[in-house]
Amino acid sequence: MKLLKVVTISIIIYFVGFLFFIKKINNFSTPNPIPKADGIVVWTGKGGGRLEAGARLLLKKKGERLLISGVNSEISLDEIKEIVAIPEKFSDCCLDLDYEAKNTIGNAYETTVWAKALGFKHVILVTSAYHMPRAKIEMGAATSQIKITPFPVLNQTEGKWYLDSNGLKRLLQEYTKLLISYLKYVTIEPDKKKILLNNNMP
Repeated sequence: MKLLKVVTISIIIYFVGFLFFIKKINNFSTPNPIPKADGIVVWTGKGGGRLEAGARLLLKKKGERLLISGVNSEISLDEIKEIVAIPEKFSDCCLDLDYEAKNTIGNAYETTVWAKALGFKHVILVTSAYHMPRAKIEMGAATSQIKITPFPVLNQTEGKWYLDSNGLKRLLQEYTKLLISYLKYVTIEPDKKKILLNNNMP
């Protein structure tokens, strides 16, 4: 009975936390005004609208270069250009592709390497709203020397997760991964606990 009580309480805490997670991502907004940074980074994934948002920021000259991290190895530069619809004068000079990153930790690592190689101190990070909390944690773990301005993209389907079984599944998976990231840096790597409150990433 005692074990059943512990399991029940744990499940309740998990789902209450999930509801707070949903509320948080639905309350995300893009920065206003959008600051001018050194570079712009888009982390690819299942949520739509990321590439387009990154392209718009580049066209508005909110950063000198745009890095698309986590590109599928089967997608060419020409295909990316077609997808994001960036004029050649921008794509030829200012578009970088990262094929190495396979997950969020990889995205954070490749973003850090790219920014440091170019001497960038401030980067606008574009990813889905539901992915942004974990993205901020992993970027904080990768580096404390680069200022990150979050640019969350909220997909309409994600905003109505309760009407979409696939959307619900995706959000539950992301929430679970977020909890694992918290536990990792609080218990396994306590010296990095400060990343959870990194003031470079509001």
